Amino acid sequence: MRSGLEPNASIVDDLAYCLNGKIQQRDAPDYEAWRRHACWNQRDVARRPQYIVRARSHDDVVAAINMARERKLSIALRSGGHSFANAFLRRDGVLLDLSALHALDVEPGRRRAVVGPGVTSRALSEALAAHRLGFPTGHSGTVGLGGFLLGGGLGINFGMWGPMSAFQIKALDLVTADGKLRHASAEENPDLFWAARGGGPTLFFAVVSFELECHPLPGAMTSQHLRLSLEGLPYALSAITKAAPQPALQIMLAVVPAADSSRPQKPRWEIAVSTLAFAENGNEATALHAKLANVLKPWALDDASEEQSISFAALHDHGDAAFGSGRYLTDNILTDRPEDAARILISHLPTLPSSATLPLLIWQGNRPLPEAAFSAKGGWYFSTYARWTDPRDDEANMRWLRLLYDELQPIASHCYINEFDLEYRSAEIARCFSSDAWLRLAALKRRYDPSGVFHDLPL
Repeated sequence: MRSGLEPNASIVDDLAYCLNGKIQQRDAPDYEAWRRHACWNQRDVARRPQYIVRARSHDDVVAAINMARERKLSIALRSGGHSFANAFLRRDGVLLDLSALHALDVEPGRRRAVVGPGVTSRALSEALAAHRLGFPTGHSGTVGLGGFLLGGGLGINFGMWGPMSAFQIKALDLVTADGKLRHASAEENPDLFWAARGGGPTLFFAVVSFELECHPLPGAMTSQHLRLSLEGLPYALSAITKAAPQPALQIMLAVVPAADSSRPQKPRWEIAVSTLAFAENGNEATALHAKLANVLKPWALDDASEEQSISFAALHDHGDAAFGSGRYLTDNILTDRPEDAARILISHLPTLPSSATLPLLIWQGNRPLPEAAFSAKGGWYFSTYARWTDPRDDEANMRWLRLLYDELQPIASHCYINEFDLEYRSAEIARCFSSDAWLRLAALKRRYDPSGVFHDLPL
């Protein structure tokens, strides 16, 4: 990794002359405001790049990369800033902010959309809805598509339109470390296309445009909720695994404070099951919900809620409400041993510092993956979103989450890079890939970025 140069006014002058966007350097009065604006996660980190470049065109991206290479500075990339680890913030070098690259063009006849990395999930969903089309965007509407897609993307209706959103990328325009704008697809620059579909923060190029395959919206989209006892969680997960629900039913189990808990600081816990059905018609959707509710009946605390129609807009509203402003840390595993994962989690709940923390288990099944950098497998996705508000509680919450996932590592098959604890586990990043994919990514990095223009891990 390059150590870089001290802030130099000539760099700012040179880039300002050729940029449509703007540049800020670390010792400038407005720098800290720029840096804080880039971070969705309010938990501060002691990483401050020397320069922040806000690109407004493809030419800006080329100019910034050429400047970094010539000045021996390393670049990190930001699209929407929804990184739990603020991974785009590095201690030196350049933060290249792509959030203003938000061109969006829908081609309904081809069921394609061409989007910039700064386009948000909500913006894409709204543009597609006018044509009765959809795409497996992030659940939170404010998520920028660039980082979401490049890390794999576990999106809305991933069961039918997935299994990961990155597999719906059909082509990309990107800028490599030599400053060249290249087109990548299965036929053209196939190595770069392979890497872009899941390489995440290990990547060695900047994507400026995605061509995405879109899908007809389901005839019926409905949601239902069910409460389970905490003690029943391991058995419920085992029952779901054996039932192998259809991909048209998205199943999420969250550990939440009990509805009747009288001690908000030390709550009792229960399981909130949320199911989303993406079906041809209402009868099919109802049948999907009913089948799962019957599987989970032995551990249910009451009857399932009334089935409700839901839209992408409503899902985005819910995601934004769940992941609003605050202090966050997250980690995850993919596993085929969900019962063991549940028992480990339950053993850690008595010491959980914040009742706002959200452990979440999502049924995925083990379907074949297309050939791509994304190669992480496991029937269950188990992620925990540590959430709190007081900076004085940082250490307690971070320690709790890391102790939990230290204990979970032996039962992990892989991890999901977009929600991996990159601050604590950078040395374990290979766990997010198959061994072959990890070796191939490293070889491509050496080939396309031998001088380290793009930042390596650790953070």
